Amino acid sequence: MYKYGVFQGGGVKGIALVGALQVAESRGISFEGVGGASAGAIVAALYAAGYSAGEMRLILQGMQFDSLLDRASLGRLALAKNLGLYRGKLFQNWIHKHLLDKGVRYLKDCPKQLRIVATNLTERTLAILDAESYPNLEVAEAIRMSMSIPFVFEPVQLGRNLMVDGGVLSNFPLSLFDGNETLGFRLHSKSASLPFAPEGYREYLLSIMGAMLDGRDNYDVQTKKLAGLIEIDPGDFSSTQFKLSDSEKANLYERGFSASSRFFVDPVNTNRTQQLIVRGPESSIGLKTHPEVSDGTEIRFSISALVRIEIDGKFLLTKGNRIEQFQPVGGVLKTFSTAHAKLGNLGVKADSKIPIDQDSRDDLRVFVPRRSIEAFVQWYLEGRGRETSPWREFNEELVETGVLSAENFRTAAFDYIGRRVEGIRWTPHFQCYEVLIAEVFALVPTLKQIEELNALRGSSNAPGVMWASPELIRTLGYDSASQRQLTRISDHSSWILDGAVC
Repeated sequence: MYKYGVFQGGGVKGIALVGALQVAESRGISFEGVGGASAGAIVAALYAAGYSAGEMRLILQGMQFDSLLDRASLGRLALAKNLGLYRGKLFQNWIHKHLLDKGVRYLKDCPKQLRIVATNLTERTLAILDAESYPNLEVAEAIRMSMSIPFVFEPVQLGRNLMVDGGVLSNFPLSLFDGNETLGFRLHSKSASLPFAPEGYREYLLSIMGAMLDGRDNYDVQTKKLAGLIEIDPGDFSSTQFKLSDSEKANLYERGFSASSRFFVDPVNTNRTQQLIVRGPESSIGLKTHPEVSDGTEIRFSISALVRIEIDGKFLLTKGNRIEQFQPVGGVLKTFSTAHAKLGNLGVKADSKIPIDQDSRDDLRVFVPRRSIEAFVQWYLEGRGRETSPWREFNEELVETGVLSAENFRTAAFDYIGRRVEGIRWTPHFQCYEVLIAEVFALVPTLKQIEELNALRGSSNAPGVMWASPELIRTLGYDSASQRQLTRISDHSSWILDGAVC
């Protein structure tokens, strides 16, 4: 199974990694942990923050890489004084902004495990930057260290240590995770080896540098056992060819896409994804399975309905009861008594991780034996024996509490947006395997309801609710302009922005 992904460094050639990742995602692969060096660290970090390959492609298509080159000073003076031609601050600010859009600032914020490698020149060692060792290190700064190509970008100071490009010691860090569960993405030019001895000073120097950078990686590829290796020929592009045309970017992307497509032609490579698809009358749910999960293993399911309430680009959030944070209107769906016998026969049990009280009784927060998952999900997709609307939660949170009037909101219309599915995945918090499913709806207000929502937005007498911009939601309440944590917003609040991700 492909549990981890490792991406090789390669400067601007990293665009090809995105093309390869796009194919892997289309095959149902969802990595629990990712890592890489240099350009590979950029792709890994964006993925760990929650970006899809499609979103990465749009980001890279609209970016002129040469515009991120902030020259330190005149060439020789910059090298002598700052040890690099470019400061790298423009790039760091650029990647920092995109990470904040997904609510990620520090390594500890990443929804998925992220490991970035850099070279510690002071101690002459390979540094692994992750949430375990550097929880409060900004991800953008870690990437900045990893892509600090010697003499091109200034090195970065980390404490008393001087950090440069991770590729100096390991451009393809296959040892970051268990090789038996790692899918590697390698940028390996077919013309990398010379058919003749190098001639001249410049060619000789380039050959020495190439041997230093590639030697260890070639050895690791030959000696380490991997679950899979996608080898991408990036052609004759240079790692530091920062000025790329749209057609050249497309060329690199297609090279990665083609290499990955060829890899998955082999059914042996495809079967390792172990994607479980359960189909219902009108939709389907895909789950990532794990070989270590036996038939008797109980999987925690938490299934909810969320409501998107939007006025002029701001979204209504309410304060949670269990956790001191703001979150979307909605909550866990309920089962009906007519389904109790069927669920009992499947071995479905109430969630023991959270105390059951009068309010949480019959919640669709349950444990399901692995052997019964298909039957349970099939029952869920049929839509009988359970709630199919967010009305109850909407009424309890907003109408019964007096936030909205019963006069105007006695009835409400909801438009179905889509479904978000995450899992099967291990959750350290509950120490079990878990599946999260959220049905996302949008309130379709009448004219009177719009008037009342506008009045609520302008009122300061509703402490239990707030109106948040998409940016504030994605940064989990951190305001990048003032550099302050304004409030605490739940991780899943962004689901009402993203819609369906199945």
